[in-house]
Amino acid sequence: MVEPVICLHLFFATQNDRAVILRQGPSKVFRLILWHRDTDVFEDGQWLKHKIYVERCDLSPDGRHFIYFALNGDWGGETKGSYTALSRPPYFTALSLFPEGDTWGGGGRFLSNRHYVASGGHDILGRDDGLDRLFHVEQNNKGLTELARIDGRRVGLSDAWQARLDSAEPESVTHACDRYDSQGGILYRRNRDEMTLIRDFTDMSFEPIRAPYDWRDTTGGQTGAEPWHPLGTGSSR
Repeated sequence: MVEPVICLHLFFATQNDRAVILRQGPSKVFRLILWHRDTDVFEDGQWLKHKIYVERCDLSPDGRHFIYFALNGDWGGETKGSYTALSRPPYFTALSLFPEGDTWGGGGRFLSNRHYVASGGHDILGRDDGLDRLFHVEQNNKGLTELARIDGRRVGLSDAWQARLDSAEPESVTHACDRYDSQGGILYRRNRDEMTLIRDFTDMSFEPIRAPYDWRDTTGGQTGAEPWHPLGTGSSR
C-alpha cells in the first residue's frame, strides 16, 4: 500500500506570531492547524474533504480569519460546486460563504484585519464578524482599478492595499518563510544550514470536529446536515 503524500502549506500572520498550517494528505483531505510560533503550541483544528486551491487562500494580518477557495463538485447545490469561504482558524466552518460555480476565479485577499476582497456571489451565511468585503469595479477615468462595497460605494485604494493586490503571493505566505521549512509533513525551524525539528504532522487521521462558533442545531435536525461540517451541506464525503 502506497502511503499518501503529506504536504504542509504555511500562512503567517504579519502582525503577531500566529500562523496557520494547511495540512494536505491524501490529496483532497485537508486539516487546518493554528500555530503559535512564540511557544510552538499547536491547535489542531477541523478537517475538510474538498479540494482546496492553496494558492488562492489568505490569512488576515492578525491571524484571526482565513479565506479559502474549495471545490466540492455539488454543482446543483447552494455552493454551486465551488465556493470561497471565510472562517476562523483553526476551523473551516464558514462565517461567510460565496458560491462560485466554476474554478476560473475564486479565493480572496486580506487588505487589512477588517477589509478583504473575495470572489464569488453574494454571501449566503452573513456571519463574518462585521468584516468589510470589497469588490473590484470598472477602471476609473484615469485607468485605475477601484474597489467598492456591496452597496456600490467606492473605497479608496491605498498604496499598501494596491501592493497586496498586485503581489504574486499573499504577504501571509511570504512572511517568515525563510525561517521555516517543511518536508513530507514534518515542520522544521531553519537556522542557516541547520534544520531543527518542530513537529511531525504525518500521523493524523480524519475525525469530525465541531467549531466552537458553529451556530447550527447540535443534532443536525434543522438542516439535515452533520452539525460539525464547515458548510452545512452534508457534502463531506
